[in-house]
Amino acid sequence: MRSVTEVNQTIGLIAGQGAIPELLLKRWESQGLTPVIVGLKGITSPSLLNGRIGEFFGIGHAGHIFDFLKQHHVTKLVMIGAMTRPNFWSIIPDREGISILLKLLMRRRGDDSLLRFVRAEIEQRGFNVVGAHEFMPEILCPSGTLGTVEPTADQLKTIKLGFDAAKQHGAADKGQSVIVTPQGVQAVETRAGTNALIRAAHGLENALLVKTSKPQQDLALDMPTIGLATIENAATAGLKGIALEAGKTMIVDRADVIRACDAHGIFIVGV
Repeated sequence: MRSVTEVNQTIGLIAGQGAIPELLLKRWESQGLTPVIVGLKGITSPSLLNGRIGEFFGIGHAGHIFDFLKQHHVTKLVMIGAMTRPNFWSIIPDREGISILLKLLMRRRGDDSLLRFVRAEIEQRGFNVVGAHEFMPEILCPSGTLGTVEPTADQLKTIKLGFDAAKQHGAADKGQSVIVTPQGVQAVETRAGTNALIRAAHGLENALLVKTSKPQQDLALDMPTIGLATIENAATAGLKGIALEAGKTMIVDRADVIRACDAHGIFIVGV
């Protein structure tokens, strides 16, 4: 039987792709917490579970996932890492998964509405959903210029234009980012994602990337994120700078991202 202290030190992770799940696990382990990992078949990297408590489940096996977490006394749960929107018709669910899928299929939902629904279903079963940034606050973008390249006064005006446009675009649940020039918004993010948006802006003069959270976004489940790939794509496309919403955007490997921006002569700023 596990002691009360051991139970209190247990925390659950439903892990997607990318670097953040591993960073979060290492942070928990350094703090004396015991992670219990739910890996999703075809999504989660198998190496994430090496030497740790965890199992792989099909994405529709909600009942099995909840039972597994409860067996390990998990009450606090983080969901982090990239996940593609599933084709609901391809999911083979268990009994509880069927119940959840039926509720979903009776409604037409955008990405943010879907995430709020998922959170409600999880919390109804006794789990407290929290954001990864609560354990790694340093991953959040701070305010101000992060590197050595400063935006000009004209670029700051362009950023303001892009920030407002990104918020409007996000309110329609269509994306988090826009490409903006002094002449106005040139392109907006689609389901293809931020990197596809950047590639589509190749060759635009004086173009900037502006990325914000959607006004209705559940930041515990889905926070805007950039990493080194964003910077390399921006450099290839010829972008002059990147503006992120401070406190509501995550930067993976911030020091490396800043070094890459400096090396390419791209400014990065939190607004």
